[in-house]
Amino acid sequence: MKVLITPWGNPFEWKETTYVCNDFERVSVCTLPIIKEKVEPDVIIIIVLDTLANYTKNNPIPQRDFSKYDEVEEDVRERVNYFIENKLRYDPKDMELVIAPGVGVFNNVRVEGNLLDFYHYVVFKLAELLPTEDMTIYLDLTHGINFMPVLTYKAVTDLLSLASYTKNIRLVVLNSEPFPLGLPQEEVKKAKLKLRLVERNEVRPKQNLNVLRDKNYDKWNAFISSIANGFPLVFATFYPKIEEVKIEIENRLKMFRDGISVNGSTVVRENELCLDFKILSELYYLLRTLNTTFKDLPKQEVELKELKRISEILFNKLPRIGIVVEEQIKFLEDRLTTNGRPKRYVTMRASSFVPLSELIQSGGLSGSDDGGRKVRNFIAHSGFEYNVTMVKVDNGGRLIFKYKSKGKVKSYAVESMRYRWVTEDEVPK
Repeated sequence: MKVLITPWGNPFEWKETTYVCNDFERVSVCTLPIIKEKVEPDVIIIIVLDTLANYTKNNPIPQRDFSKYDEVEEDVRERVNYFIENKLRYDPKDMELVIAPGVGVFNNVRVEGNLLDFYHYVVFKLAELLPTEDMTIYLDLTHGINFMPVLTYKAVTDLLSLASYTKNIRLVVLNSEPFPLGLPQEEVKKAKLKLRLVERNEVRPKQNLNVLRDKNYDKWNAFISSIANGFPLVFATFYPKIEEVKIEIENRLKMFRDGISVNGSTVVRENELCLDFKILSELYYLLRTLNTTFKDLPKQEVELKELKRISEILFNKLPRIGIVVEEQIKFLEDRLTTNGRPKRYVTMRASSFVPLSELIQSGGLSGSDDGGRKVRNFIAHSGFEYNVTMVKVDNGGRLIFKYKSKGKVKSYAVESMRYRWVTEDEVPK
């Protein structure tokens, strides 16, 4: 899949010039036509601001008095679709238009709110729109203004790093040379602006996962920790239902929208899309991509063979974590099996679930009641802490693992993140 993502500032102010990309030249008011022709993207996502509402220059749509935010969004959609259809000669239905929260005072509209609402909302919309397969993302930052390029770049890279756990992802960042402002139109038409390659990389997972500040969702935090720290049994045990995550996102989005007051051409956002909203959106997209590979989770009892499969798929691009998990699973195999079959003493003692500590002499490593040491041991053993991990041999001679106390494991996993709580004072306003 090839996806083009581009933030637009004010397209109604753009003027024609010649854009050049390798052997391609196209006269246009923006870079979209030349990229579209050269790349042939399967998906095009255009991000604009709600501050385009009531902008009348170079479009025939009259200004309106708004009474609710839906009307603001619909106004922007109508104006941008007019530009796409009449200036670029494309069908707007072939493109995904994201109308994101902006800020600023302009002749056409006044919008008040937190600038970071743009970033959090774009993460959410891209989490809905991005494919869930191998893909190349073309991110064109030519026409974004002010805060749009940097926050769009951050939103895109944050999400792609999640998809890259199980998918092959490439990122190509483009930006044209500056438009020659202030020159006569005849000189502008003679100009040739090269579309420059800024970045081209294979995207790898980044270890920057955060957990939700709302402790009511520590089961999801445990799952996030399982990926960040390499806990395959925690991953299988606490795997979230994507429908539940989506409902929570929709509830928070409704609260955000309910707090938007609109009066004429003034839009005031009383509420903010907080950090948890962004984390939930990232979790939603992560699950969208993982659900294409892991189709029967969560489960409370997991075969050793499946734990190996989870580890090989999830951590193969993370050498440090991957090696530790691989060594832990190999250690369990060596201590509990011979030639792939449970050892005799294991079969005799584990016909029903028993603590792993009864089958492995821990030398006191996991025997302390000290909470901090328990967490450290939990991390060191990739979640297979001997006292909370239970093992049995089923009728087919397979080793099955589960946790004795999901509550304890959840707390260990969350504590493993050593999360630094962000206070309101630390969030830029």
